[in-house]
Amino acid sequence: MRHPNSVKKLLSGGHSKQLRRLAQFSSQLKELSALVQSCLPSPLQGHCQVVNIRGKSLILQTESPAWATQLRFYTPAMLSTLTHHRCNHIKEIQIKVKPVSALVPPDTRCNMKISSQSAILITSLADATSHHQLKQSLLRLARRNPSNA
Repeated sequence: MRHPNSVKKLLSGGHSKQLRRLAQFSSQLKELSALVQSCLPSPLQGHCQVVNIRGKSLILQTESPAWATQLRFYTPAMLSTLTHHRCNHIKEIQIKVKPVSALVPPDTRCNMKISSQSAILITSLADATSHHQLKQSLLRLARRNPSNA
């Protein structure tokens, strides 16, 4: 029976160049993240994450378009700090917004309830439409009334 190897042994033993490269890349992202965070005021620090390097671009991710807009004001300062710390290969910073599905756990997204009056109006609208998919969607929506369950 084979015994599991430690990660340290795998990285140092030359078993996996790809694993070693991944660990180095992770370490590089961690260092860049610390540099980026040092350029930002404290409110923004908790809402910005370094997620990738693609070519000459550093990719940052945030939770909303509002945070992304505020971060864009600090891109010149971030690029200046990166250049000062010999990260000359990074020429631009891209800011991405996390998709909503990544922010809201799946079990809480479908817990929306509607009133009885809304359910009646939506059902009557569904009955009046001839588009099959729209009708089915409206009926599913109407079933979100707790009294219809």
